[in-house]
Amino acid sequence: MTEYHFNGELAQKYGIPEAVFLHALAFWVAKNQANGKHLHDGRTWTYNTRAAWVKLFPFWTAKQIRRITDHLVEEKAVLTGNFSEDKADRTLWYALADPILEVYGLLAPTICLNGQMHLPERAQPIAQTGNCNKETVTNQLYIPPTPQGEGRKKQEISPEIKAILSEYAGADGALAQALDGLMEIRMAKKAVNSETAVRQLLKRLDKFSGGDRMHKLALLEEATTNSWKTVYLPRGETPPQRKEVRHVE
Repeated sequence: MTEYHFNGELAQKYGIPEAVFLHALAFWVAKNQANGKHLHDGRTWTYNTRAAWVKLFPFWTAKQIRRITDHLVEEKAVLTGNFSEDKADRTLWYALADPILEVYGLLAPTICLNGQMHLPERAQPIAQTGNCNKETVTNQLYIPPTPQGEGRKKQEISPEIKAILSEYAGADGALAQALDGLMEIRMAKKAVNSETAVRQLLKRLDKFSGGDRMHKLALLEEATTNSWKTVYLPRGETPPQRKEVRHVE
């Protein structure tokens, strides 16, 4: 049976779901900090795709996770960024704000001198071990199962598919992000992402939305929330007529 844990102090301040999410983030920040990974702008970061977060927290939907992360960002408990080498990769990276780092004793990176760890005051119990092993920091935190997305080679979308999606979305950033979310789920579910398959998916999106932008976004959001590999027309509905642009002469 999988167990999930949280810090009571953080639960009182931000809510239990937020505290559970922060506990998982703290695991990866501690591990990355100990291994000297993902250090940007003076902070240690971690990342995961939306599909990977849903796998880590199967009792939450993608929409619920988005609400949790948005709340934590709004409360300035979590910072977001994007440090992917691939500029087309919109995966969000997360870092913990100083008050959260302090709760977990991770306010500053570990420095080992002559076998001693030098950490902030609240982390001194860790330092007293006098052990500079990379696992020392993470072993002090009993945190739920680690996210499976980070640490594995990420499946990449081919340049041809990126070009097709970019052409379809154009300058519409919201639509591009919604398409990226669906592609993340397709990759996680090992769906075929050939040029033919993706063009058929976009054709299906056009058909079910009638070409309406807001309808497209709604269909994509429903698909990602339910971890579907494609978009579906709501039961009982018929595809709307595609809008035609009339030119006045």
